[in-house]
Amino acid sequence: MKKCVLIVAHGSREASANRAFLSLVGRYRERHPDWSISHAFLELARPSIPSALSLLSKKAGKIMVLPYFLFAAKHVKKSIPGILRDFRKDHPRVKIRLAAPLGQDPKLLEILDQRLKTVGGRSQDPKRQK
Repeated sequence: MKKCVLIVAHGSREASANRAFLSLVGRYRERHPDWSISHAFLELARPSIPSALSLLSKKAGKIMVLPYFLFAAKHVKKSIPGILRDFRKDHPRVKIRLAAPLGQDPKLLEILDQRLKTVGGRSQDPKRQK
């Protein structure tokens, strides 16, 4: 059975922000062509999380939800789990697993260094410091 993944973003009134997220999801889909990868928005854009879950649940009995959020604040701790809990009530046979947000992944430190370089700053490798 195909791996089913739902990537969830907040959603924005700014259409270009939503398009940028869709582009990222498309690139992730290209990276994993054998998976069924969909997207959803918590608010302000469509599809909603329940709509996307409904479509995916027709394809699989297990859905992994990846929150595209930086930290585990209100939306990741309460809003999304609440939506998933409600969905489970109506779809008890579908297993849903919620991954952690991006958080403090060390790879984000590398991204910060890259961004600093784009504006002419130099980062220092802490391993080289004495």
